Amino acid sequence: MATEIKKILFATDLSENCRHAFTYAASIASRYSAGITLLHVMEAMPESVDAMITGFLGKDAWQTLHKKHENDARMALIGKKNNHTIIHHAMDSFSQENRTKEFDYTVDKILVKDGRVVDTIIQASVEEMCDLIIIGSHKGLFSSATALGQTAKGVLKQSKIPVMVIPPLEE
Repeated sequence: MATEIKKILFATDLSENCRHAFTYAASIASRYSAGITLLHVMEAMPESVDAMITGFLGKDAWQTLHKKHENDARMALIGKKNNHTIIHHAMDSFSQENRTKEFDYTVDKILVKDGRVVDTIIQASVEEMCDLIIIGSHKGLFSSATALGQTAKGVLKQSKIPVMVIPPLEE
């Protein structure tokens, strides 16, 4: 039975490693005439860490610091747009940079979600009825035979569909 790949979930942290990994998603999507759903997960700080910092700094100081960081990040990227809008714009640009005559693919959706990274990737793959998940790895991921990043390991363990983990380019 031939494998049908109609929908690909590409999970990205918008790093250079993910730019490299996206070329694989574009190539596979082009070959199979599949659509790509881009996903970026904004992971919230665990409640235990948040509570510890709040206890250490005080609620007002922590909120002030948190807001300042959020505003600095927003201003550094593209002005006064909210984080989801910034990431949508970055992901759209990201996908357009790889569009060439060689790769003819369609980005069906751009999703920016808050949550736990692994759980959100798995949930999105189910909700979007994807046939393949593609994620890029970081340099340390393939540094030893036993090393595998927590995100990649979690997605590989939980996924009911194939997962492709792309190593970074050699420098």
